[in-house]
Amino acid sequence: MDPWEAQRLRRDRADLRNYGRDGPRAGYYGATNRSPGRTIAIYFFTLVALAIGGVLIFLLFQVLNDEPDVIVDPPPPPPVDAEASIETPAPGATVPVGEDTAVIVRVVSGEEIVRFELLVSGIVTDQEFSGRVTGENTYAAVLTARFEAAGAYDLVVRAYTASGEQIVSEPIRVRATPPEVATPEVLITAEVVALTSLRVGPGEVYNQAGTLEPGQIVTVIGKTLNQQWLQVETGGGLWVRFSAVDISPEDLASVPAVEPPPAPADTPTPPPTQAPGAETPTPTATGTAAPPPNAPDFIPTNAEPIEGGTILRITLTNASTNPFSGPIAVLVEGVPASPAEQVLTVSMEPSGTAALNFPLESPITEQTTVTVTLDPDDAIAEANEDNNVTEFILVPPPEGPVLSLRASVTGGMLSVVIQNDGGELTTNDARLVVSVPGETTTRTISPLAIAENDSATIDGISAPRTGESIRVTLFIDGINVATASVPNPNVVDVPPDGQDSGTQPTEGATIEPEEPQEPEEPAEPGE
Repeated sequence: MDPWEAQRLRRDRADLRNYGRDGPRAGYYGATNRSPGRTIAIYFFTLVALAIGGVLIFLLFQVLNDEPDVIVDPPPPPPVDAEASIETPAPGATVPVGEDTAVIVRVVSGEEIVRFELLVSGIVTDQEFSGRVTGENTYAAVLTARFEAAGAYDLVVRAYTASGEQIVSEPIRVRATPPEVATPEVLITAEVVALTSLRVGPGEVYNQAGTLEPGQIVTVIGKTLNQQWLQVETGGGLWVRFSAVDISPEDLASVPAVEPPPAPADTPTPPPTQAPGAETPTPTATGTAAPPPNAPDFIPTNAEPIEGGTILRITLTNASTNPFSGPIAVLVEGVPASPAEQVLTVSMEPSGTAALNFPLESPITEQTTVTVTLDPDDAIAEANEDNNVTEFILVPPPEGPVLSLRASVTGGMLSVVIQNDGGELTTNDARLVVSVPGETTTRTISPLAIAENDSATIDGISAPRTGESIRVTLFIDGINVATASVPNPNVVDVPPDGQDSGTQPTEGATIEPEEPQEPEEPAEPGE
């Protein structure tokens, strides 16, 4: 190349091989050709590079000087105590028979529950494969139980976790009962056994409001506290005596006690007023209705304590010339009789008698007075209504023996039973006198000992061959203490056992022959 040409080229561009393009040692021509903006940019980028480098150095210094952080593992969660329980029904609950019963269960588990089972008395009766989450680690489900028979059942819930673990609840016992069925109201009815009066209240002080005939059926709706009066539906709630109907105290257990209405007050009727100068009317006798021609007439004739004073025996007599057959009420007052009123069905001929025993709550130990009332409601039309009430003085029975006789004839031989209903009897002077008209036989019994409420039988006495009735009399220490009579089979036909021949006298009645007297010189014992 021409030297001059080469020199020109060097002027146009810098020699990059020797000086660099932008360095501080740039050639003369390069320096003279660089623009001012380019120089500023070079300085800016240099400063930015220095700043970035400083930041990196600072961060590196921080990293190298800070201690490394210690990584700590989080604590494990506390273990979950698995349990199962039955929330509903409660232990001891009563559940219906034949109806679905909801069984609500609750299970606590650290694992998911995948199945619930209900066991009734050891048998799986229902299961559920899904439950609901009711809280942390808590699950609930509703199972169904059905009880087909009444009785006691044990309920158990068994839950399965996802890993197959079983969680079993404590058993609870429930009782299945049949559903309550409305029980129809039971009507308490009774049959009327005696002609009796209906009253507006429970007592004699209340007015009569009709009568009831034997055989009528009444419905009992109320009673007094002592059950001596019953309220019946008849007449809208009238009252009748307990003794006039056939009903037991047990049947009255469901009948409510009714408060009686107020007793009527005895208010005198004021005299009628009359105008001045008017004549005073003359009262007209009204009189009472005449009794029917066939009316009976009942009179209490005796009241005596027997069997050590524990029984009160009442004797009533038909003083009319008309017979009577039917029930009659008898009321005793003044002694602790239970019941105090009884109904006796009698068949009484004119001047006939009947007896009725009243058990006493406590024996009669001292003298007392008893009032006996026959037909207290005046339900029976009598020839005389004013003699139905009588007072008797009761004397305690003696502490000694109370003797009675029973005689019978079998095969021509007489057998006598001596019954002692009192204190113990011991004597060496006892005689049995067997008599018929014109003939008397005496049997001496020595000694004779009979304990309290015991008896002795005397056999081997030949029955007399004459006389329609044989009388047997017991003498103790010369005193007539008991008498009995029996038909003589040698003269009349003896009726079958348990039947009345119509000629057999009752104990204590007056019979033929006349009352025998103890012989002054009794015959030797024998037939």
